[in-house]
Amino acid sequence: MIKKLTFILSLALMLVAWTNSLAQVNELWKKDLTGNLLWQQVNSYGNYIVCTNSELASFNPETGEKIWSSQQFANISNTQLQEMAGSPLLSINQGEAVTLIDPFSGDIKFNSSQAGISELKTTEVLYLANGILVAGKNLEGKPLMLMIDMASGKTAWQIEEKFGRIVTVNEFSDQELLIVTLFNIYKINSKTGDIIWKSATSKAAEKLQDMGAFGSLLQGVAEQVVADEDIKVNFYMQPMKGVFVIAGESKDESQTSSGQTTIRYENNYTAFNISDGSMLWENPITMNGQLGDFTFYKNELIILPNNGNRTKINSFDVKTAEGKWGKKGRGTAIKGGIYQHVKTEKGILLISQAGEKNYLNFLDPAQGLITFEKPVRIRGEVIRTVQSPKGILYITTKEINILNSSTGELFFDKSIQTLPGLFVQKENEIYAFDTKENLVKLIDINAGTVKNVSSVALKFEGKESPNTLELKEKGIFISSEQNVAMIDYSGTLLYQKYYEAPREPGLKRALLYAQAARAAYIGVNSYYAAGVLQSAAPDIKEEDAVSGAIVEGFGQVYEELGNAASDFAKQSFQQANARFKATAQGRDFIIILGKIDKDNALFKVNKDTGETEGNINLGKEKDPKYAVDDITGQVFKKTGETQITSYKL
Repeated sequence: MIKKLTFILSLALMLVAWTNSLAQVNELWKKDLTGNLLWQQVNSYGNYIVCTNSELASFNPETGEKIWSSQQFANISNTQLQEMAGSPLLSINQGEAVTLIDPFSGDIKFNSSQAGISELKTTEVLYLANGILVAGKNLEGKPLMLMIDMASGKTAWQIEEKFGRIVTVNEFSDQELLIVTLFNIYKINSKTGDIIWKSATSKAAEKLQDMGAFGSLLQGVAEQVVADEDIKVNFYMQPMKGVFVIAGESKDESQTSSGQTTIRYENNYTAFNISDGSMLWENPITMNGQLGDFTFYKNELIILPNNGNRTKINSFDVKTAEGKWGKKGRGTAIKGGIYQHVKTEKGILLISQAGEKNYLNFLDPAQGLITFEKPVRIRGEVIRTVQSPKGILYITTKEINILNSSTGELFFDKSIQTLPGLFVQKENEIYAFDTKENLVKLIDINAGTVKNVSSVALKFEGKESPNTLELKEKGIFISSEQNVAMIDYSGTLLYQKYYEAPREPGLKRALLYAQAARAAYIGVNSYYAAGVLQSAAPDIKEEDAVSGAIVEGFGQVYEELGNAASDFAKQSFQQANARFKATAQGRDFIIILGKIDKDNALFKVNKDTGETEGNINLGKEKDPKYAVDDITGQVFKKTGETQITSYKL
């Protein structure tokens, strides 16, 4: 009788689970469109955009209410609409015309044709000035720079000087901005467009200007030569000292007698006074190799280039450009080219690369000495470092270990092999999935110990490998695209599930895009919340106030800037902050694309149980028109030629 009752209960539970998997998720709202649906998407700020053959429109994701629409942009392809880099603005490319739209209101903030620009080269959103800086050529082919007022969309000012190719734009304040071009630097009043000062980027550029019309001709020829090249220029500012540094990379190609092409790189550094643009030195600092890393140190600047196995690093006096390290101030040799540094109480950890090989070295900046007898070779590129009483715990794209910064020895005999997304830091502990042993391991950062949490190797079906690890109350959740599993904190496997994937790879496109956006937010959350860059915050602030503030507390910066900014900027920061907070809180389910009989479906899978809690049937279409906001857990599905339905998972 007991066995029979147990069987009945088990059958009932299986029936409930099966019923849940077939249960459609309740719809949030349904909307009839004014035309046939062409495509839909959710951008990184959470704006839901729909394009039909009659309009481009934005809808409130929660209610389905239409916020704005534009018949002008009906029928555009999804490749014509892009998010403008560094801004929520939408950029619509229609051949010769480029239009920038406020995604919150639908207002047109800029149109290149109406502004008289035939060839658009630069667009930069300036949050402090509440404007958009655009530059290019007018209808006559002459240079034109405009400041567009963000509130009205009207031109606040314009400059018709032959400024040339713009390589970087930086805001000093809401009143002043710095524009660096190939041959000149401009400090401009961002309210009026008045040029406060103009300075040549180098002595060579200064000589060209002294040559009058012929010099201008040579400048034009030089710009044409590099018109299609990706010019590498970095900008560093030390506001406490009233100094900024422009670093540029140059490349020289030559052929040997045997016909082989050799490439030689140089990087040049020039320092300027912020107040008047004057150069601090008679000649720039020149280092061999490509641009690598850089930092200010007391009254010096440390240059860490990338010249492969021939790299030399050096520190220079800011006022005189005199070299401080090595024989006759010519620098200190190091293995590999520098691509990252980490300041610690004892010195500076240098991370370098030569070919596919990565190395760790330790620098005493006061003496310019490399303290390790030989560099420490590591696997993968460093993506995170954490201070530990035992040294510096580093995480690369392939492994985890702890470096003794005094001796250069690694603390663990064998590094833990892992991947980005497969480790989580919780206070002074790191949980990581070892991809070689297929085990979850626990690292005590303070004690420098590592132990196995799981005892049985976890192997996923469908030839998939884990790509995500998350800490839940009941245990450690591990997943891939089609597999989910949970291991409790004592190491017991609580469940392991596999969901068959549809055969058509195009079905996954919208879901993978949404998951990538969520992963980006989570990555920033975990990176900064862990306090990884706290010690570097002062340096970062000197180079970029916003980034420095993010390091100290990424949520607070959005709130503070939002309160002080324009309506557009305020909405942008508030929207981003809300989405950061949503990903920081985590959630109890994951979205998986699978199958129900012969239909494709999006499943809501409970992370604690691995069971489905509902689905959204996508039918048999090979390319169904659906969009996902993986941060809010909302799905938008085409349910008719002129109809969309929203579901809340």
